[in-house]
Amino acid sequence: MTEIWDLVDENGKEIGVKWARADHDKLPDGVYHPCVEIWVRVGDRLLITQRHPNKSEGLKYDVPGGAVVSGEGLLLGARRELLEEVGIEASDNELIPIGTIASGKVYAASYILTLDTLPVLLLQPSEVVGYKLVTKGELEAMSDELTRGTYRRYLVYQDRIFA
Repeated sequence: MTEIWDLVDENGKEIGVKWARADHDKLPDGVYHPCVEIWVRVGDRLLITQRHPNKSEGLKYDVPGGAVVSGEGLLLGARRELLEEVGIEASDNELIPIGTIASGKVYAASYILTLDTLPVLLLQPSEVVGYKLVTKGELEAMSDELTRGTYRRYLVYQDRIFA
C-alpha cells in the first residue's frame, strides 16, 4: 500500500492536496511533505539511530522520525515514528516542539523528548540497525557520520536540544 501525504505550504499549513510517497520526486515547487524528528535527550546525552543500509544515506546516523501520513498531524506522526523506530512511547505533552524548517521538499517539525533513563529499545529492523547515546561533543565530532538534514537542523536547534 502506498503511503499518502497531506502536502503543506512553507508555514506547515495543509493546502488540500494529497500526494503519494512513490511520487515524492515529482513534488511541485513551493509545496512540502511534512516530516518529524524527535531528539531524545537522556541526561547530557542524545539518542542517535543508525539508518538501514538500504535507505538513502544508509548507515549514517540521525534521530527517530519520518514522514507524516495523511490525516495524522505532526504530533501524532512524531509519537508514531518514535514508537515504530525505537519502541519509545511518549505522550503529547512530553514531546516539546523546538522548531520547524521548510527546505527542499520537506517541512520538518522537530521535537525534544527528555528522559531520565533510556528504556530498552525495540529497533524497527527495516529502518534502524543500531544506536548510540552521545554527548554534544561526540555528536559534533561525528558530523560527517550524520545525515545532511539531521546535522543542519542540529546546528539550528543545538541550544534548545541541550538546554
